[in-house]
Amino acid sequence: MADDLRFSLLGPVRAWRDDKELKLGSPQQRMVLAVLLLAEGRAAGPEQLIDAVWGEEQPRTALSTLRTYISRLRGVLGAEVLSSVGHGYVLLGGERDVAEFERLYGERRYTEALALWQGEPLAGLDGFVAEAQRARLKERRLAALECRLDADLNSGKYADIVPELTALCADHPTNERMRGLLMLALYLAGRQAEAIGVYTDTRELLDRELGVSPSPELAELYQRIISADAALGRPAERVTPRQVPRQLPSDVADFTGREREVEGMVAALRSGEASALVVSAVSGAGGVGKTTLAVHAAHRLAGHYPDGQLFVDLRGSSARPVEPGVALGAFLRALGQEEPPEDLAERAAEYRTALADRRVLVVLDNASDAGQVRPLMPGSAQCGVIVTSRARLTGLSGARQVDLEVLGPAEALLMFARIVGEERVSAERGAAMDLVAACGFLPLAIRIAAARLAARPSWSLATMRDRLSDERRRMAELRVGDLAVEATFSLGYDQLDAAHARAFRLLAVSDAAMISLPVAAALLDLPETDAEEVCEALVNLSMLESPSPGRYRFHDLLKIYARSRPDDSGVRQAALARMLDFCLATVAGALRLTFLGDLRPDKVVTRSGGLRFADESAAVDWADEEEQGLLSCLEQTARTPGGELRQAIILLDMTIDVIGYESDTARYERLCDLLVAAAADRSDGVLEAQARCVRGFTWVSRRRLDAATEDGLAARDLSLEHGDLDTYADSLNLLARSAMSRRETAESASWYEQAAEVFRSLGDLANLAITLGNLARVLADLGRMGEALDAAREAEKIMLEVGDGRPDAGASYQLGIVLRQAGYPEQSLAELEKALAEHRMLKKLGWEGATLFRMAETYLLVGSSERAVEHAEDALAVLTKADDEWAQGMALTVLGRALGELGQPGRARACLTEALTIFDRLDVPEAEDVRLLLVP
Repeated sequence: MADDLRFSLLGPVRAWRDDKELKLGSPQQRMVLAVLLLAEGRAAGPEQLIDAVWGEEQPRTALSTLRTYISRLRGVLGAEVLSSVGHGYVLLGGERDVAEFERLYGERRYTEALALWQGEPLAGLDGFVAEAQRARLKERRLAALECRLDADLNSGKYADIVPELTALCADHPTNERMRGLLMLALYLAGRQAEAIGVYTDTRELLDRELGVSPSPELAELYQRIISADAALGRPAERVTPRQVPRQLPSDVADFTGREREVEGMVAALRSGEASALVVSAVSGAGGVGKTTLAVHAAHRLAGHYPDGQLFVDLRGSSARPVEPGVALGAFLRALGQEEPPEDLAERAAEYRTALADRRVLVVLDNASDAGQVRPLMPGSAQCGVIVTSRARLTGLSGARQVDLEVLGPAEALLMFARIVGEERVSAERGAAMDLVAACGFLPLAIRIAAARLAARPSWSLATMRDRLSDERRRMAELRVGDLAVEATFSLGYDQLDAAHARAFRLLAVSDAAMISLPVAAALLDLPETDAEEVCEALVNLSMLESPSPGRYRFHDLLKIYARSRPDDSGVRQAALARMLDFCLATVAGALRLTFLGDLRPDKVVTRSGGLRFADESAAVDWADEEEQGLLSCLEQTARTPGGELRQAIILLDMTIDVIGYESDTARYERLCDLLVAAAADRSDGVLEAQARCVRGFTWVSRRRLDAATEDGLAARDLSLEHGDLDTYADSLNLLARSAMSRRETAESASWYEQAAEVFRSLGDLANLAITLGNLARVLADLGRMGEALDAAREAEKIMLEVGDGRPDAGASYQLGIVLRQAGYPEQSLAELEKALAEHRMLKKLGWEGATLFRMAETYLLVGSSERAVEHAEDALAVLTKADDEWAQGMALTVLGRALGELGQPGRARACLTEALTIFDRLDVPEAEDVRLLLVP
């Protein structure tokens, strides 16, 4: 029963058997349990337990009451779990979060360790023993937190942890370790002057509060920072952080046989006496288990290579093997180098340098030839290499060759039994041996057949044997060289009925690495329930993988194989169109919930109804999860001759408004370019104008204002030429946004007024509200404050009407800014708070960060510098993830102003200087504002 128990002390004292929580009784009874758990398998005497429960105020009945508690706990947990030892008691077995915390802490898995905490440890328990243990556990948590922050620094997350460290330093003002981490994080994030300012502030605080000077360690760190010590890492020339990559895939639970090969590889790679690099080169036919063997041996060797394990699938058997430079770039980033050089030779040299003083195991899977892997060889004999390939890599000098063949009959039967079950094999041993022989003793073929049987407990082994007996031709092919994998796949494919074979081919149409069940249903043109049945049947045959419920993917080779099956090109084109149609319908539904009043969803004509969401949060969650799949669908459509380009442009436009594009701005920009080019190639002026508007608004957000204006003017002319008033209004809005960002306020106001007139004539209230909100800010800049407030309030009123009373984040944001400019800071903060809540709910990181720095500006206006710093730091943390440089510069500006108000001139000037650098790089007017602030 102990194996079923889980205990928690890192929060309230709780216990579960399986998933059912147990009733542990009174706080005193739970205190007894806590002491026994914290004893970690050692006996606790009655005196110790009584002392923990009652302290010095022990009742006369303490011993008998203690025995009652023990009896009740035995009734809940089981007598075999809580037993008597001499005069004391011991609690054995069960999973304990404290022990798990210490294990994860010892393995340096600090984030996972900290995630175990559920609040204050031993919550609800009183007494000096509880307080002492609580204090001890809190110290352990703080130590883990420091280690995690230190690890974050080593992994390059400098800017990400600045807000957290700032808050921790406020909570623990005299903790010099935290102060040092903050200084180092700021310095490595390129904020050297702020780091120096932190030390100055710390020195003054320690002198004022404690009458002491900073520790020698902190003083040394300060000296290294002011001298820009290269070992710490210069902001402009980052030194590679020391990272320990753990990239091995998981070992298979049913690994069978191969003792001779495994022991030989392990012995060679653990010798420690080699004067040159040790390489084990595993070769053999496809499906013979090369990767499985390599990963299993690598896990056996992991402890011998404490500085990490690197792994890459080189896709040597695919049409486009991984280039050595690409693999080197991934390895260098895993080792802590953020920006590897572009040249292959330079990357290889940097890679050898990074591994020169480390013991790292490198696993190069599925290589095409020796030329592909030579640049990936470390130069140090301390490292080890395992490389797998179909062909024998005779060109690798000094490599220890391991020629892998099919399993022996006994090993094959053992592997089969471990998957299907010993009882079924024992009952039909002859049929089982015939079956694995029919599979050619090839591990992949055995696994496919066994997985099907495991999923069908009502089938006899003879049934499967008989089904395979008709495949003599294919079984013969399984025994021939490089055709082994294709023959094994054909074994599964040719057993499919027409519906499942069609599904196998159509699911491979999508370029996405992963597809969800609803997308699969669209590709297959089936209801979800039927599509799931088909997909799961393919998963059972190992023709498809399901890494998590409702999500499917192909192994690369299987996708190539599926696409090579004969099919009419029109069938595949129709499947792609169905997938695009489904995505468009679903994103339209998401937009209806997240941007109330938008007319675009109502203009979308789709055959599919798409998914329906319970609320806007569910819609955003789906869009975030499916983002990469959506982008793959868009790109595939744009590249397909005759693809539904109009649908793709509309889908991209709506996707940006539902998700934003902060997660991968470069990919969004490339996709915009692709759509514009595709529309131009088709000489379709309407589509080109629409695509240019979508791209232009991304340029504005990135402050590439010349490009935005060029797209806006081209879109205006094309849309007018073709009578597309919707796109014409969008182009006017784009031109206004671009002029507004240049602070060409009069010109911007003119564009906005024209756009508003067109949107009003079209009845497009949502876009009218957006335009009026932007116009309000321009009017405020022109000093026309009354008109500005009227416009902003009209925008808010429109959005409340179309949204059935729900506040609109954009309208609240714009009104909040105008109210501050008009001298109503309290009302401004109220509107910005509403906007912030909506942006967070919609997961719009860029808008969340912008709202936070606008709130910081308002707090600074009313003299609340502390709140201004808090909001500006939060804004920086969010905007770093959102990859919005201009907004980062704005946040740094208000942070610098607020720090100056708080008497921290060193860090303040550093923030302003960094903001100026950003604005100068973007060539935007805000640079002059900051220059004035930096004037002494």
